[in-house]
Amino acid sequence: MKIIRPRLNAHRFLRILATIVIGYLVFLYFTLPGPSIITLQDHPPSMSSLMRIRWEEAGGDMNIQYHYVPLDRISKNFVRAVIAVEDGGFYRHSGIDYDALERAYKRNLRSGRVRFGGSTITMQLAKNLFLSNDRSYIRKVKEAVITLRLERYLSKKRILELYLNVIELGPGIFGVEAASQHYFHKPAAHLTKDESIRLAAIIASPLRHSPFEESRFMSIRKNIILRKIGG
Repeated sequence: MKIIRPRLNAHRFLRILATIVIGYLVFLYFTLPGPSIITLQDHPPSMSSLMRIRWEEAGGDMNIQYHYVPLDRISKNFVRAVIAVEDGGFYRHSGIDYDALERAYKRNLRSGRVRFGGSTITMQLAKNLFLSNDRSYIRKVKEAVITLRLERYLSKKRILELYLNVIELGPGIFGVEAASQHYFHKPAAHLTKDESIRLAAIIASPLRHSPFEESRFMSIRKNIILRKIGG
């Protein structure tokens, strides 16, 4: 007797794949950080995932510089520079910039590996606070789920404040206040326009670059910021 097996056509395959993806997203939504995000409404994080990773990479021998300050004690020059270079649509999207993700996906296909993320400020905050630093699509999915939770429970102002306080800005240096004190010996509230632009410029690669350098990298990043904020 001949056994007839049902053919798995493209339409059926896509439906099965979509069901698996949706199931995985539901699983992530209920298992990834929830209560810890809610506590961020009123309390700053004591240590981010990225801080812990850097500390472990150094074998526990690293002085983590991290000083949390409210948004009104951060120079508006720095706030404008960061939004300009990292996420120009921060106040317009709901945490995920789908156009930026599509552009990053196409660039990754052309390069043959995951090099570009298309991450918004909220997505970067999700990664820095809760996830590993690896480049993979699984991590991006987790990042997206946490991002939606951050946007649900926190205001844009709070998200921006948290981000500016936990971003990596040098070896063992986290947040604008620690960076301002380390590089310029002044509070973050007193950062000038040029200092802010230089500091915002190294967010993309804070372990390889310094705000004081005069390199092609710095020149390109500074010009991008100046073009977007005017001046």
